[in-house]
Amino acid sequence: MPHFALVFLGALVVTVAVAMIEYRKGRRTVALWAGVAAALYVVALAVTFAVNIPLNNELAAIGDPARAGDLSVVDRFKGVWETTDIMRTLLCTAALGCLAHCLKLHGRGAAGVPD
Repeated sequence: MPHFALVFLGALVVTVAVAMIEYRKGRRTVALWAGVAAALYVVALAVTFAVNIPLNNELAAIGDPARAGDLSVVDRFKGVWETTDIMRTLLCTAALGCLAHCLKLHGRGAAGVPD
């Protein structure tokens, strides 16, 4: 679990650090895109902690599905879980796109091309 948490939360820490470093260097456009990426990731984390983790905990409380008597709980949660999972996927993909744009802008800046 510690390795998972390191990656799961470390992505946010590194993204915020990039935004702050680029801002201090005067690279406002890169910092803005990194900030947007961080904001998108925060929303994805909020959805995860507010919706998906509680649902996962409720499903885990059922125990072994082969021995569970009432699987209607799974059917009840499936729609909500799938919808929020798609939402998290889109948010993280958009954050990744913002970070890719940061790399492009950073590379252009290193090559002497202005923002």
